[in-house]
Amino acid sequence: MPPPHSHPGWPLGSAAARVFSHPGRPQGSWAIDSLLDSGADDSVFPEAFGAKIGLDLRHAPQGRATGATLAGVPLRYAQVILRLTDGREFREWPAWVGFTSVPLTYPMLGFAGFLQFFNAYLLGDHEEVELTVNRLYPGS
Repeated sequence: MPPPHSHPGWPLGSAAARVFSHPGRPQGSWAIDSLLDSGADDSVFPEAFGAKIGLDLRHAPQGRATGATLAGVPLRYAQVILRLTDGREFREWPAWVGFTSVPLTYPMLGFAGFLQFFNAYLLGDHEEVELTVNRLYPGS
């Protein structure tokens, strides 16, 4: 089960949304809390995290992402296995995600590699998001 959020978003008092995922490869996996961002094109993790799970990103395909700050962020892409859990139900699938040297408070799960495989229902009055797999979901 994911740990409780220690730094709640100020506008919502104690409410915050986080996703608990296990990006990994055969040589390693690591659990990490991640932010779900329905406005993001890419799913992005820190490069240091890629090293923890055994990725060699030196020759990985490169790209750039532009966020809310409009500054270009360098990305190196790699395929990982994402595992998602709420502590009761588990999902696992292969995904191409970006890794960046830019410091991130939390990894970001955007459309590519994550939301492309789920339908997301935002339940504002419950302060939660409900994910259901869609027809593009390639995992188990």
